[in-house]
Amino acid sequence: MIAIKRVGIFGGSFDPIHFGHIHLITELSKKANFDQLVVVPSGQPWQKNPVATKLQRFEMTQIALQDLPVQVSDIEISREGNSYAIDTVVEVKTAYDSCQVIWIAGSDVLPNLKTWHQIEKLAQMVEFLIVKRPNSKVDTAEMPSFIKFTEIEIDALDISATKVRGAIAAQSDTSQLIPAKVAEFIKSKGLYGAA
Repeated sequence: MIAIKRVGIFGGSFDPIHFGHIHLITELSKKANFDQLVVVPSGQPWQKNPVATKLQRFEMTQIALQDLPVQVSDIEISREGNSYAIDTVVEVKTAYDSCQVIWIAGSDVLPNLKTWHQIEKLAQMVEFLIVKRPNSKVDTAEMPSFIKFTEIEIDALDISATKVRGAIAAQSDTSQLIPAKVAEFIKSKGLYGAA
């Protein structure tokens, strides 16, 4: 067992990972006071249908974050069936004995948080850290009282995976959107309409 106190989990489909994700992860590793930041590419997200396979998304995430002080975990891609946050948290708590788990999510996730699998149980196991964009208001109107969270403000880059996939399909320049090594991987696998 590794004795680590505060473990942050940042999950996502990373389809593909882009500079917006990398900027956010870099800022979190500086500002959020984690003993370990774990980046978890989702295996089979139950609310999304990724274009790239789970292994391809994991490999792209590893490539993009290789120089950052974070751990890229295959915890979800090695699990069969739908990927649920609660299962990931149980595994992380087992790997890092007696740790406090902080689940990181964008403020856009808040309205849907109450629909997450076993959310009441999950809310007892983690603290939520909500990343809010500067000058934006976090909407807590529909938030159940059992969900406790803190906020962190980070300047977000205006990049989305949808925008990246569109640029790749259109054969446009992606140098301001994704790292060169990720672009090479995408091209080598013919992903997202890359030629």
